[in-house]
Amino acid sequence: MRLLFLLVLFPFTSFAQYNKAFVYKNDLYYSRLEYCGEGLFGFESNGKFGYMDANQKIIIPATLDLKLTSGEPIPAFKNGLAAVRSNGKYGVIDSKGKLVVPYDYNSITLYSKSKNVALVTKKENNKTFYGLLSTQNKVLIPVEYDDLSVDSNLVTVSQNYKYGLMDITGKKILPLEYKLVNTFSKSAAVKFEKDNKVGFTDSKGNLLFEKPKSVFNLYACFEGMILCGVNGKYGFLDMKGNEVIVTKYEYADNFLSNGLARVRLSNADTRYKSLYGYINKKGDVVIPIKYEYIGIFDGAVTIAQDPETNRYGFLDKTNKWVVKPIYLGRGDGFDENGCAWLKATDDQYHYINKAGKDFGSLDSLGKNTCRFIDGYAVQANTNYPYVLIDQNGKTIKILDDIDGIYNFSEKMAGYKSKNGLYGFIDINGNKIGKAEYNGFSSFSEGLSRVSKTINGKSKQGYANNKSELVIPFQFEDAGTFADGWALVTKDSVKYFIDKKGALNPLPRKYDVVNWFNDGYALGTIKNTNGLNTYYYINNELNEAFNITAQRAFSVWEGTFVAENEKVFSLYNSKGEKIKALDGISNLKFAKSGKLAAKKEKKWGYIDLNGNQAIPFQYDSCDSYVGDYAKVQLEGKWGIIDKNGKTIVQPEYKNIVPTESGYFIFLNNTWGIMDKTGKILCNEKFLTLTSIFENRALARIGKSYTILKSPANK
Repeated sequence: MRLLFLLVLFPFTSFAQYNKAFVYKNDLYYSRLEYCGEGLFGFESNGKFGYMDANQKIIIPATLDLKLTSGEPIPAFKNGLAAVRSNGKYGVIDSKGKLVVPYDYNSITLYSKSKNVALVTKKENNKTFYGLLSTQNKVLIPVEYDDLSVDSNLVTVSQNYKYGLMDITGKKILPLEYKLVNTFSKSAAVKFEKDNKVGFTDSKGNLLFEKPKSVFNLYACFEGMILCGVNGKYGFLDMKGNEVIVTKYEYADNFLSNGLARVRLSNADTRYKSLYGYINKKGDVVIPIKYEYIGIFDGAVTIAQDPETNRYGFLDKTNKWVVKPIYLGRGDGFDENGCAWLKATDDQYHYINKAGKDFGSLDSLGKNTCRFIDGYAVQANTNYPYVLIDQNGKTIKILDDIDGIYNFSEKMAGYKSKNGLYGFIDINGNKIGKAEYNGFSSFSEGLSRVSKTINGKSKQGYANNKSELVIPFQFEDAGTFADGWALVTKDSVKYFIDKKGALNPLPRKYDVVNWFNDGYALGTIKNTNGLNTYYYINNELNEAFNITAQRAFSVWEGTFVAENEKVFSLYNSKGEKIKALDGISNLKFAKSGKLAAKKEKKWGYIDLNGNQAIPFQYDSCDSYVGDYAKVQLEGKWGIIDKNGKTIVQPEYKNIVPTESGYFIFLNNTWGIMDKTGKILCNEKFLTLTSIFENRALARIGKSYTILKSPANK
């Protein structure tokens, strides 16, 4: 009898096709794929992690056992290094995968600007301590501080709620006696709080000025200008503490490298609307404070909303439109490639550079944007279509209106339509007839048992390979055809029917009847003494022979098994005993001349004469399919051949030999290999049927696309 398996179902969702101008590589099948900086992409395969470049060249093989939690990113590279975890502890690897800092720490932080240092933590008695290492694993600052932060060559440390300052080598600059210390290495300045005063020193600890904290709030220092607040208004001090721009703004940003700072004031007409503009270091208004939105300058250009039209364009620092305000919406501002996402009048977001060049929308829907890092972005495909594939995993045809797939049998497979009903598909992916059945079985001898709900009751009949009903819906129960017969129940009476639907009575009334297999059906009469009588019914519907046993089973490949007093015995198809199978505690029935058998808690195989064919050495095994069978060791599955030789080592969650001689295998998703163990198709399918005549039905799993900014040449 052929077994029918329903594969896992996932919801079907529509998706947008990416604009080719943005696509660098697509259809990359990994459990995870993320951009990790410096041209490297972290990927997960078989539960472990590695790194590759944009062309899928493996830089670090998938050998890292990172044990990432849900939502935790794959570690990124900075200056050729990445902080990674193993067995709950962190270390540092270089871009070749070499461990340069051992797995000794509870956390490690690497920096882009501070190239040669790593902030590390250790826990002792439930308390976390911070320190600083060189990336050559030399201790620069001992792991003994309550907190620590790194800003280029300046390091703020704290202990017992007091703050101090060191340089990156561990040399002390300010003692541990301050209420607060913040560094601004780019301006060579340090903000401090102490004794109800706030002030700044230079990067060597020399005092620049102090102010009373009761009056002044000092914030950040950029471009030689210190943002400050007095009485809820904002302005700026110079590096000597002089108030060079009076505190009159509702808010102000720090100065940019172009010498401008964005400021905010309320509209005189309504206190609920804030307007923005830009001032220079003298306090002169360079760009009028009239814009409801104006972004941060990227060089000489920013995004602004025109007060007259409420549309967006690009404004330069002389308050001139370099790209006219014709756009209806905006993204997050300019990216590293000098481009921004703006919504055009077609209601799609377009990728626009500073000169106004339009690279188009990211995809056909135009609703999505992405943020490029080093010119790259990674997007996951959320569409998982059902497909017809060949033995190499190549898609032959995309199948629509399908919500479930089933194995091919006799060049026909079943499918579940999105309307919840079932239909048939041929080996070329063509739907045969309509999806109109409530259930079905695999095809056997040209017919499939189909069911339909009629007047609130399920009735069963038979359809041919044209999906035509050839035996009407009239049975409460029906089995598949074998040896020209099917077992059915009509009006609570069991019959054998032929392919014309003619009802034939059983030789007698049985307590249990099994359908035909290998020339015999099996009828059982249960006895009160624990010994049952088993009748083997031949193709002429006559009882050919019977045996008395505690248990007996159907005929497979001319043999069957019966059990008495916990001893299995092997019989031929005439009912003659071949051999008692001493020591055998469990069996799986014969295929390809072998029975899977269990002896002394291990599985192996015996032949049809009851002799050991393959040693009892496996934790589990399954029946042969052709010349191959799957076996299990330590929870993982592999493949052996007819002589017991290992073809595929047991290292998969599941692996299934097929009648076509190919193996389909599973870890997180399904893939395909040939009978030598060579992988033909990496794991990429959420569901996959057995391969039949070089065809299979599958559902494509999650894939990734590497996008590249078209402005990054």
